[in-house]
Amino acid sequence: MTRAVVLFSGGLDSMLALRILQQQGLEVEALNIRTIYTGCQATAARVAVAMGARLTVVGVDDDYLEVIRNPMYGYGKGVNPCIDCRIYMCRMAKRFMEEVGACVVASGEILGQRPMSQKRQHFEVIARRSGLEGLLLRPLSARLLPPTVAEREGVIDRDKLHDFSGRGRRALIKLAERLGISRPPSPSTGCALTEPSFGRRVRDLLRFQPAAGRWDFDLLNHGRHFRFDEQAKIIVGRNSADNAALESFASGEGAPGVVLLLPEGFRGPHVLVTGVASDSAMEFAGALMLRFSGRGAGDRGGVRLEQSGKVRQLEAKWDEAAGSVSPL
Repeated sequence: MTRAVVLFSGGLDSMLALRILQQQGLEVEALNIRTIYTGCQATAARVAVAMGARLTVVGVDDDYLEVIRNPMYGYGKGVNPCIDCRIYMCRMAKRFMEEVGACVVASGEILGQRPMSQKRQHFEVIARRSGLEGLLLRPLSARLLPPTVAEREGVIDRDKLHDFSGRGRRALIKLAERLGISRPPSPSTGCALTEPSFGRRVRDLLRFQPAAGRWDFDLLNHGRHFRFDEQAKIIVGRNSADNAALESFASGEGAPGVVLLLPEGFRGPHVLVTGVASDSAMEFAGALMLRFSGRGAGDRGGVRLEQSGKVRQLEAKWDEAAGSVSPL
């Protein structure tokens, strides 16, 4: 049986692409690529099982950081390097296609749906620079695009593909109903880099730590981030999950000499100081701990400091600046 690989997020468009190829008798391999700022793996796994497709999840390597730092084709409204990111993922898909012996890579992209990466010229650039010229199929818009090798050779029936364009979903939902896909999911960007609020964190990191590594980029996913000065940043846990994550980052491999602050004698957030942990930065971190523990002006609290296996104590004091500063 002929195989195809579908880049699969578990969203409606990728579900439709997968089902269209299944209906043409192809054995479809669903491929989910886990970047640093996407979290759709659980959804993709559940949906792939329901659709009778095998799902493979592959994570990006550290060279993906260069896609974020220096995208050849620029950013969108946030810090989303969509075209460069798509090229990167399609290169991964090409390797996977070769490993499983597939004849084509397909995606749920629709011509004109997203202005940053789904114009005709974008499709051409992505296919060419990923090495998938003639091998990258967009089943939902295929009849508006040049045929792939699989279509020209009759492996895939072009007449059974579609000519969708633009951002409308009504026709896609009707197609889903015809293809037996019930309860189609709501649209989602799925990538935190498109969010302006998260983009501020990324831009701050790129500005003050241009040589930041994977540890620093991963940390952006957790807590509230405060820039103290050019050399220090403070991260405050928002909930128990964040607190556990900050502890893990402080002790994990690749931790760059951080300081972890823990409340003693009261309930409050865990706080991480990265960069140069000066006395003033530590005092400010303690004041932020008091602020987000719900304490008011004039309050004090004991703080346990952990750094490189060493432990010391600090008394946190309320600070008016810490009481009003906004996170990144």
